[in-house]
Amino acid sequence: MTSLYEPIKDSLVHHFNIPEDVVHPDSTLEDLGLDSLGVVELMCVLQDELGLRVPTDDESLKSLLTTFGQAVAAIERAQPEQPCGPQPVPGQGSPSAADTPVPSA
Repeated sequence: MTSLYEPIKDSLVHHFNIPEDVVHPDSTLEDLGLDSLGVVELMCVLQDELGLRVPTDDESLKSLLTTFGQAVAAIERAQPEQPCGPQPVPGQGSPSAADTPVPSA
């Protein structure tokens, strides 16, 4: 499974009180007891609490017959690519000329 499967499953279980043992990749959203409003609520939870980008234009996420595995895959595809290597911390870029010590005379 993908790296987002477990966090999305945990959100689904905790926010909708769905027993963990009924959530499987091949369970449809309808099988899990979600209706169209429930799907929208889940997408909001994923955006707000997990910071995930949810593709609102993906047709697969608009059907209750979408499997949980398909939904997770669609959400994972929508995440921005993570560049390799260390990333600068916001507000802590490379030192500027003003930050460079000036030798004393």
